Amino acid sequence: MPPYDYGELEFTQPAKQIKAFNMGPVPQRIFDDMRKYEDSNRGFTFICFEKLSDGDHSGHVIVSHRPADSQISEFWRMNLDPQDTNLERISYFDLGSGRTLASFCPIPGEDWRGFWRRGGAILAMDLDGNEYSQLWRYWEDSQSTTALPPIEGELQNEPGGRIERLTHDSFKYSNVVVSDSNKIMAFVSNKENGTDLLVYVTELTDSRTVNATLFIYPEAHPEQIILPNTTEKPEETAYHQPTFSRDPAKPHLIYLISNAYGDFHSVLAYDRASGIVVHVTTPEPDLRALRPINWPCMNLRVTTDYIYFRANADGYTNLFVWPLSGPLKDTIVEIKPEWEGGQFSYHVNSANGRPHELVLGLVSHLSSSSLAYLDIKGRLEDVKRDDSGGAYVSVPLARYTQAVPIPPAYRTLPARLLRFKSFDGLEIPCMYYHPNDSKSVVPAVISIHGGPEGQSTSNSRSPIHWYIMNELGYAIIYPNVRGSNGYGKRFMALDDVEKREDSVKDIGALLDHIEHTMKNELDPSRIAVIGGSYGGYMTLACMIHFPTKFACGLANFPVAHWPSFLENTAPVRRAHRRGGAPLQIAHGDTDSRIPVDQAIRMWETVLKSGVHSELMVCAKEGHGFKQKSVIEYTNAAKLHFLERFLPVAK
Repeated sequence: MPPYDYGELEFTQPAKQIKAFNMGPVPQRIFDDMRKYEDSNRGFTFICFEKLSDGDHSGHVIVSHRPADSQISEFWRMNLDPQDTNLERISYFDLGSGRTLASFCPIPGEDWRGFWRRGGAILAMDLDGNEYSQLWRYWEDSQSTTALPPIEGELQNEPGGRIERLTHDSFKYSNVVVSDSNKIMAFVSNKENGTDLLVYVTELTDSRTVNATLFIYPEAHPEQIILPNTTEKPEETAYHQPTFSRDPAKPHLIYLISNAYGDFHSVLAYDRASGIVVHVTTPEPDLRALRPINWPCMNLRVTTDYIYFRANADGYTNLFVWPLSGPLKDTIVEIKPEWEGGQFSYHVNSANGRPHELVLGLVSHLSSSSLAYLDIKGRLEDVKRDDSGGAYVSVPLARYTQAVPIPPAYRTLPARLLRFKSFDGLEIPCMYYHPNDSKSVVPAVISIHGGPEGQSTSNSRSPIHWYIMNELGYAIIYPNVRGSNGYGKRFMALDDVEKREDSVKDIGALLDHIEHTMKNELDPSRIAVIGGSYGGYMTLACMIHFPTKFACGLANFPVAHWPSFLENTAPVRRAHRRGGAPLQIAHGDTDSRIPVDQAIRMWETVLKSGVHSELMVCAKEGHGFKQKSVIEYTNAAKLHFLERFLPVAK
């Protein structure tokens, strides 16, 4: 995609990688006040378990974290034992770009260059945020007997490990996987024709090179999984994460997640030899699941000893384990970590033969992503039962003190669940935050998630969320309009095709709900709408459909097909559609999903109509922002915009 020609457009460059259009200076006090919020938001993200090497009995994990002085996130090595507090930085490639890491896959070694290089990983990573990832090899000379000379395309990463570029084209590479034998590597690429994603394989031994790959032809006609006695239409049925049993005595047993038997994605066990389906979590009573769960299940992990999965219960994470042997072999046990609650990811150390070891990535209203260690061995001996008879075990977490964000030096609040009825009676759930427990009437910000099949959950919020709450004193509502994930496939399908604008009507119903039901806590005359990606589209759509209802709007990298709509609307209708609410847009210059020219055209169209409009274009950023200077400037500019156009009543 050629770079956009800004031609005669006038702009300033108030920060590194920023072009600002029709924008004045942002007060320094906002940057200063935001620092504590942004510092505490620099969390730690789990990347992978490293392969155990000879003599290594504890193991290590790779994590991602942006230090205070870095433009982008870097990689670090951490001992799996939480009592070892060392945190070793292994990457120093601050390239001044919005680099996106698509995958980081550890390998035992390879000999592509004629010498065996032990350890390290294969990375899929772009250079400027455009998501056209290339493949890279990370390794450390200290792990190999022969030090290789530098070659063209190797990143400067001293004093960390070496990073060599393996592919040199403009195609996409991702989803790197290494076989259990550690001899074969597979990945996905569109290198065949620039469009179709095919699976490629290459050997890690015998001096094979990445450029000598083979790809698996679609004509191979893989066997289709056909489950018996399904209750749902085939075109509405999805199958996720089919995984063969790790038990050699059960080669025909497949575990998977599917919505073939109801509204929610549920865990199933399917024996291809007998045709029998065991329902593990399917909530329909007549199917007699081992543990019916009336929420979507996801992240299935099959190991030799346990099967893990998690459920998304109204925006909160529930984690479950299914022991495959012993007295609990037919029991699904909920693992309840002892913490404040929220969303969390989990990662199992099964590749190193330790299926009982987990690392959790915890995200709550109290903290951005922090990491904790959990060993379930022995914990399942103290199983209790809840009021409905469900088995559970409460487990303490061993926090990685070296992988905990800076504690918030400000007030944080958990979300309250808000529900309202839309235009057709459909109930819409929201996460709702009020700055003083609804004791006074305040302005409100409606923040709409991306996707469109995303979901606003209980997790921690962006730095500007807490600034808006604590410094500006506004309430914030995160609606899960129809089409959102987490509430079943029927709810998700309610905005399909010609029903797309029904999700916009949900926001209209929320505005009515605020005006008629919440006037004692929210001011219906002072409401802003904000969103990114699809949420940015929704922001623009809401401002056009309800032009007199919003004080202002902020759209981040939005899907913006509205300029042609505005330009081709009859003059008598055009002014009404545009409304009078000021608009601010932020967009990445290298966004490959939504080209930057859409944002520029939208900004120009609104500006020409006489409505105040601002635009920020962020260099070397794609669909989402990753660079320190970009994040800090766009956050401060958004808050300055809200200060000016959504003021608190005097």
